[in-house]
Amino acid sequence: MIKLRVRFMKLSKNIFFLTIFFVYSNILLAQSGLSNARSMAMGGAYTAVARGVESPRWNPANLALSGKKVYRLNLVSLGLGLYNNSFTKNDYDLYNGKYLTVEDKQIILGNIPSSGLRFNFNSEVQALGISFGHIAITASARAASDFTVPRDAVELLLNGNEFNRLYNIKTTRGEAWGITSVAISLGFPLSVPLFKEFTVGGSFKYLRGLGYAKVVEAESNFITTIDGMEGSGRVVIDYAQGGNGIGVDFGAAAKLNEKWTLSVGIRNFLNYVNWQNETKRFIYNFQADSITAERLQENDFDSLFVDSDETLPIDPFTTTIPGELTIGIAKVTDDFVFAADWIQGIKERAGASTRPRLALGTELRILSILPIRAGFSFGGKRGFSSSAGFGLDFNVFSWDFAISSQGGLFNSRGLGAAFDWMFRL
Repeated sequence: MIKLRVRFMKLSKNIFFLTIFFVYSNILLAQSGLSNARSMAMGGAYTAVARGVESPRWNPANLALSGKKVYRLNLVSLGLGLYNNSFTKNDYDLYNGKYLTVEDKQIILGNIPSSGLRFNFNSEVQALGISFGHIAITASARAASDFTVPRDAVELLLNGNEFNRLYNIKTTRGEAWGITSVAISLGFPLSVPLFKEFTVGGSFKYLRGLGYAKVVEAESNFITTIDGMEGSGRVVIDYAQGGNGIGVDFGAAAKLNEKWTLSVGIRNFLNYVNWQNETKRFIYNFQADSITAERLQENDFDSLFVDSDETLPIDPFTTTIPGELTIGIAKVTDDFVFAADWIQGIKERAGASTRPRLALGTELRILSILPIRAGFSFGGKRGFSSSAGFGLDFNVFSWDFAISSQGGLFNSRGLGAAFDWMFRL
């Protein structure tokens, strides 16, 4: 009985690790997990704040807005985040290594929604980006993964198998991808009487797909009856280890007056990656029927199972990168910044959500060389998040640091961190 339950749990675990392995074995060194620390510290409210080499990530139209510095060089920006939908750091500290009582198990299961235990990981890097005037050239890499474990699988692991109850993992879902890009971005000022400044802009990106994997099918069931234990399972994963594509971003921005800026950008409005290298399908099946204590004693455990696995070549396939609409407004002075962003995903995918997200952030400079930042956001996949950070700004160059928390800073279901280093002339 225990051994069959272990086989069931191994299948659930293998779906997760196979999905991640097929992607990250090819992209681990390429992505390292990177992003913009000032934006993270301000809760992601940055669309109307970004200038120079930072602009293409949010809205290329910002390149043509007036600013104090003409040339900007982003040496490196690093950021990553790991999140789940059920457990906080306090939960981990409370239950890790502890003997779990019936009440403990009920609390743990109560934290998991009916849709399952969900994990997502996002990382981004930008290195050696440069902007001069209204033009920017940037290179970046991004990886994202999203995986859901059914509640039944967690309950089986905690409580064991219940007589005459059917356990299944039909709701298992998983997707992961890694992509690098090189982009050229342009901003153009236009004369619009309503605004102090009005600009439009766009980015054209060459996309290099590093790896992709998706759980196409996942089903496993297990039941204990008077006739014995029965179980079966099947998992199908499509994956690829290389591809090429293009992407297009565009946007518009306006300065309402000296202090207020409005910026609207659409990221990945047009895009695709054609996965054509090592495109394969992995299939695993197992089945066991009427396993009793007597049969376990009389036979080797593995002989009671019929299982198979195979890897088949498949045709090249095309995926799109999740698109996003962002609307930002910001008030910027020499010693204070307030910003708000509305983020709307166009399609539900790993790394994006169709549920809207609102971000609010602020920056205060009591000392000109030490900007202090804080922000929060809510909605989307991660719900409420809070963040904070600071910078060391020596005018010509700066370092920025940030940390974010899904939930409260001291009761988090996930953490993110970022660092960047920039020159300005």
